[in-house]
Amino acid sequence: MDNEYKDGWRFIVWVGGVDDYYKNFVIAQMHYHNWIAKGYDNVVMTEINKDGTEKVLMKSEEVA
Repeated sequence: MDNEYKDGWRFIVWVGGVDDYYKNFVIAQMHYHNWIAKGYDNVVMTEINKDGTEKVLMKSEEVA
C-alpha cells in the first residue's frame, strides 16, 4: 500500500472485491454512489493512510 500512497492515490472503491483507486474524494464518492445506484450491494469506500493502512469511510449496507 505504501506505493499507492506515494503515487497520490488516497481512496479505494471496492465493488464485490474488485478495487478502483482514486486521488480525489469527490470522484471516489460519486463512483461509490453510482455503483450502488446500479444495484450493487457489496460496495465499500476506504481511505488509504500514509502508513499503508485503510480506513473504511462508507459501506453499502449503511446506504440502504
